[in-house]
Amino acid sequence: MFYFNSYTLKLVANINLIDKSFTDAKIVGYKLYVQISKADIKLLVLDVATSTFIALKVYVLNDIYTDHALTEKIQLFIKEDTWINANFSSTHIIFVNNRATIMPNALFNKDELAIYHQYNFTPNETDNYYFDKFLNLPANNIYAVPDFIISCFDNVKNKHFFHFSTPLIASALLHAKNTNALSLIDVHVLPNSFQIIIIKNQQLTLYNSFDYQTSEDFIYYLLFVLEQQKIDNKKVHIRLLGEVEKNSTIYTLLNTYINEVSFLEKNDLLANSSLKLSYIFDEISPIYYYSIFQQYLCE
Repeated sequence: MFYFNSYTLKLVANINLIDKSFTDAKIVGYKLYVQISKADIKLLVLDVATSTFIALKVYVLNDIYTDHALTEKIQLFIKEDTWINANFSSTHIIFVNNRATIMPNALFNKDELAIYHQYNFTPNETDNYYFDKFLNLPANNIYAVPDFIISCFDNVKNKHFFHFSTPLIASALLHAKNTNALSLIDVHVLPNSFQIIIIKNQQLTLYNSFDYQTSEDFIYYLLFVLEQQKIDNKKVHIRLLGEVEKNSTIYTLLNTYINEVSFLEKNDLLANSSLKLSYIFDEISPIYYYSIFQQYLCE
């Protein structure tokens, strides 16, 4: 893993996976995906010519609880990291937060983003508003990011901003379509939050994100959502994604309260596309990094 200290970027290479084919001379033919959260900064490289993911880096952030504290780490990251300053064919900057809301196309006006966002969230003076178009949903994902975070990326070349929930939803809908599933519940786990996506009759019924501090918080919120959606937890099947392992307390509680819980298999990670994984990902469980691997759906 990678750790920051207060003054320099201290790299402790635990996860630093780079295919032997990676070369700076070919960077203009690569796409870079950068996912920003208070827990970490992840970077993933796609070789467009071979349709293969060929590199992954992770910078772990400790004790980051505010956007201003996160900004300091982003500034240090941009100063020290070589990839973020390179001339990739495109750089997708993906923000992880729980401040996203979905608006159907029929009601959408790109000049009213702030108004739509205020339906569900208290506005902040520093908010910048953006929207992502869904690949397979007649709607837009509207989200806010503080302007002082956005300004950190002013000098990044060929950049595009996205919210991490957009491909999570798109991927769930694609999976339901490709497997002819009439219903699907995806639960995506991060260190301090989880996202739930519910699909019925191949239509998005619900997306929501919850912060949690304990495993008990996690299961409480999940069961509450199922109850509100009139879904029997003793009959339901949940597909578990993201940063969770079978020996975790969360998984133990899920097996206690949920009828059936399955982990996404590695072969299914990119099943909705023709993209491939380099041999380097044999060393880890790429499912752990599910959300950044789905960012190709935001093109």
